[in-house]
This record gives sequence, structure tokens and C-alpha cells, in this order.
Amino acid sequence: MAGGWRDWRPFPGAAREAPERFGRRASDRRHGDRRTAGRRRTDRSRVVGWEEQRAQFVTRYLFGTLGLAYFNWGEPVARSLAYLYAINVVHVVYLALTTVYLVHAWRHSQSEMRRRLAMWTDLAGVSAAVLADANVMSPAYLVYLVIILGNGMRYGLRAFAEAALGSFLLALLVLVVRFPDYLQSLSVVSVFFMLFVAIIVLYSYSLMVNIERAHRTLEAASRNDALTGLLNRRGLTEHAEGLFKSLARGQGPVAVLFADVDGFKAVNDAYGHDAGDEVLKRVAHAITATVRASDLVSRFGGDEFVVIMPETNLDQAAVVAKRLQAVVMAAGDGRVSLSLTIGMGVAPDHGVDLDSVIKCVDAAMYEGKLACGKAVIRRVDGVAVA
Repeated sequence: MAGGWRDWRPFPGAAREAPERFGRRASDRRHGDRRTAGRRRTDRSRVVGWEEQRAQFVTRYLFGTLGLAYFNWGEPVARSLAYLYAINVVHVVYLALTTVYLVHAWRHSQSEMRRRLAMWTDLAGVSAAVLADANVMSPAYLVYLVIILGNGMRYGLRAFAEAALGSFLLALLVLVVRFPDYLQSLSVVSVFFMLFVAIIVLYSYSLMVNIERAHRTLEAASRNDALTGLLNRRGLTEHAEGLFKSLARGQGPVAVLFADVDGFKAVNDAYGHDAGDEVLKRVAHAITATVRASDLVSRFGGDEFVVIMPETNLDQAAVVAKRLQAVVMAAGDGRVSLSLTIGMGVAPDHGVDLDSVIKCVDAAMYEGKLACGKAVIRRVDGVAVA
């Protein structure tokens, strides 16, 4: 037996056969989504939480306020009222747009479009400040560095490259517009200042490559289960945050399945932990072979798995749960049978946040085990799914 378990290959053919063997029809697909066999729901894009985004918005407000103070009281050159009015309007517009982005980030924590719009708004605001500054070597040039490094360290190399390219192009535009001023003020100091900025950006990029590599490694370790590659509990919580926030805006429902591997302790006791690990890998592959790429799959702990399915009601979730049960059973062999006991519920009916729904479906799963022993699917309301 030991050799057989070591020789197990994940899911020989089960993922390919699942649609035909277990009755998947076009009518089972919701909104035209196909369930992707074998695709793990482990998003590799940089996920930045609300707390870190909030710190970035605080920095934006700080620089916007400093800009207002600088142009109204800090410039060495006296300005006309019309000039001050125009520059103040620019700063107010910038702060207003920042507020719009802040509200959007609070409601939708993950948005690539908003991130890019906010970054380009930052670049445009800095460029306007450099153009308006009476000093050729404006201190606002240093804010370009803040934008490049801030976006790069938060969102990765692509954001770093986009911010660096945008800074270069807009700084070049400023240079063209103010070229006569730069010719008159050209000095060794100004040349070295520009060279230092360029060297800092290039050196920062080389550092960012290493930081990005280390960040991805740490991120994968902190958010993904090492054995199965699925999301762990922390990763599931972070990815599910946006789904449950959408419930407050009238979107949904969000179905949650809580699955426990039946007889897992007996497998460990009889055949050892290597065999138990193979069981968990097979079950993980079975789940990812059955659900959509847009669904969240997590090894929640030990032999427990959680599936979160957006835009899915209880009846649709029951179809998925039955299909999942059949695929897992087919993954066993003549020596060891595999099955799941599944508790299922839906938000917002059974809770408006992940923790409350998990408690409900976990309780439903244990009630199913007590009532039937194994291989049962039970809803939070106590109804067994046949």
C-alpha cells in the first residue's frame, strides 16, 4: 500500500472526464462562466490591503497641503493674485480627485484602473507644480522619486516602470516648455542634480528587482498553503474581503462551501503522513478541477477546505457541491475511498462577513457528520442535499 500511495499521480484523467461523467451541462454554467479544470485560484498579482492604501492617500494629502503652503507663502518671488488663484485651483482639484479615489478604494479595495489613474494624477500634479515654480530646480522634482518608489514598492515592478516612464516623459515636457529658463539657469549644480536623480532611479530599479523577487516568495508563503498551493486562511480572508464588501452594494449572493475530508485521520494512522499528504493533494486538485477560475479555493486547515463562489445562490451551490463530491469520490482507488462532508450556506442570508458565514457552514458540516457519518452535503438551514 505504501508504494501505491507514493506512486499516485494527481488525478489521472478525472479533471478531463468530470464534465461528461458527472453531468455538467451548458445550463449549469452561470452567466456563461466555464469551470476551469486544474486551475488554482492563487492570484499572483500584488494584493495591497486597505491599511497600506490609506497610508498612500495620507501621503497624497500631505504633499497637496505642502504644495498649497509652498506656493502661497514659501516662494521667494512675489506672485499676482491671478497666478495664486490658478495654482490654488490646481491643488484643490488634485485634492478633490484624491478624495474621489480614496472613497473608491474604501468601497473597492482592489482596482488596477483606480491605482493607475491615481498615479497619473499624482504625476500630473507634480508636473504642474514644477511648471509653476519660480525655481528652476524645484523641490517638486523630488516628489517624482516618491511616486516612483512608492508605487514600485507597493505594487511591483510594472508599477515602478510605469511611474518612472511617466515621470521621465512629463519631466521632459516641463523641460521643453521651460527650456529658455533652464538655459539661463544651467549650472554644474543643476546638471549634477539631474544626474543624481537619474542614478537614484536606475539604482532603485535594480534594487526593486530583488525586492520584488523576495516579496513574491514571502507573499506566496504567507498567503498560500505549501502542500496544495491553494490559498491558506490568511490568503482567503484577504481575497474574500472585496466579495463581502460588494454585498453592501446589493451585489451577490456569495455561496460558501466548507468541506471536510472523511476518514482522513484513519488514512494517516494506517498509511502514514505521506499518504495523508497525497490525499490532500488529490482533494485540492479535485476542487480546483470542479470550480470556476473566479471562485476562491482554500485549504482552511488540516483536512478542511473552503470554496467561495461569487454570484451563486444555494441551488447553484448545491449543483457544484454534488459535482465536487462525485469528483473526489472518483479520485480514490480500491484501497482507500475518498469522500467529503460539506456544509453550505450563502451570504448575506447566513452572514454578511466571512467569519460569520464560515461559522454557520462549519456547524452545518459537523451536524451532517453527526447525522450521517460521511459523504453528506448539508445546508445551514438543516436541509440535506440529495
